[in-house]
Amino acid sequence: MSPHSLASSAVAADAFPLLDAARDAASSLRSWLLHGPAQLRDGEQIGGVAGTIGVDGHPLYVYAEITGYYLSWLADIAGVESEALVRERAQCALDWAAYHFAAPGDTPQTRIHLTVLAPDWRNNAVFFFDLAMLVRGIDAVAETGLATPPDTLRRALHEHLQQFVVDGALRPTVQTRGTHALPPRWSTLGGPFLVKASSRVAWSARHAALPEALALACENESERWAAQAAEIDLAMLHPTLYFAEGLLLSRPDRADAIAQLLHRCLATVRDDGSLPETASEPNGKVRNDILAQALRVGLLLRELGANGAPAQAELDRLASTLIARIDSRGFLPFNTETAAQANVWGTMFAEQALRWYADPVGVSRPRAAALV
Repeated sequence: MSPHSLASSAVAADAFPLLDAARDAASSLRSWLLHGPAQLRDGEQIGGVAGTIGVDGHPLYVYAEITGYYLSWLADIAGVESEALVRERAQCALDWAAYHFAAPGDTPQTRIHLTVLAPDWRNNAVFFFDLAMLVRGIDAVAETGLATPPDTLRRALHEHLQQFVVDGALRPTVQTRGTHALPPRWSTLGGPFLVKASSRVAWSARHAALPEALALACENESERWAAQAAEIDLAMLHPTLYFAEGLLLSRPDRADAIAQLLHRCLATVRDDGSLPETASEPNGKVRNDILAQALRVGLLLRELGANGAPAQAELDRLASTLIARIDSRGFLPFNTETAAQANVWGTMFAEQALRWYADPVGVSRPRAAALV
């Protein structure tokens, strides 16, 4: 039974306006992502996708991870919007990726800033997560027939990813520049969140054989965390939900445990429906993208029939709160402190979450592999 069918049987008639509102919001978000400034249309970085759009409406930086998300998102909306337009956007993103990543050698900077800024510490390293999301994006458009990635691009990315395997395990980063150690952040320290990335790399073996050491390390990453899936430290909810998204692909048999994990995440919800960035700081900052992540995981758990999957009322509240966070111009801000800036990945997360919530049947059934 689909989430939509579950919703139809579980809610009263007066709840259907929320489904309509979610459908309209997803349409608005889609329009902004396809016709707005998210994907560069000219210049040296044409085809690349920005992470953040500044208050002046111009992209601040181009980001390989987000370009990968965009490709995955385009694959997921195939059949929803103009086929010609979606194909064009996918090919442009592929061309950008091929320009930067198809050749062996050093990987490009993580964030390609489009304005002169102080040095960005992230560009002193390469991140497994970034390259994994790009791999998933090129595989996704290949699976849906939107575009045909060059074999050299996938092979080069697989080779780039090998550098993160050390003694059979995955490292989250490899420092490539600078003499000072990378700052201790969740993205540099590693943890369960790498399961989202490793599961996508493992999935890529359906398209081309992975280097043996890389394939084994990706498998080990899921096994490492699967047994403790329900009890992992919540810490920051954003990477925790990345873990949930990953394990639902690599180990769907652990869906019941992920349901328990999501229940713990949702227990931190505030009175206004928002979720805190950090579970231990319930009155601290919030992140709007977390709402979309939680809604997507909840929908997947309902689709999988997991014991302890969120009640329909919980999904309704997440959807309602997420809709309220969308800017009138059609994008999702990162949080209230950056309300004038568009967060591109959050906007993709929100579009997918609300589209799945409102119309999962006949559009794109929620599958862990389709997650942006």
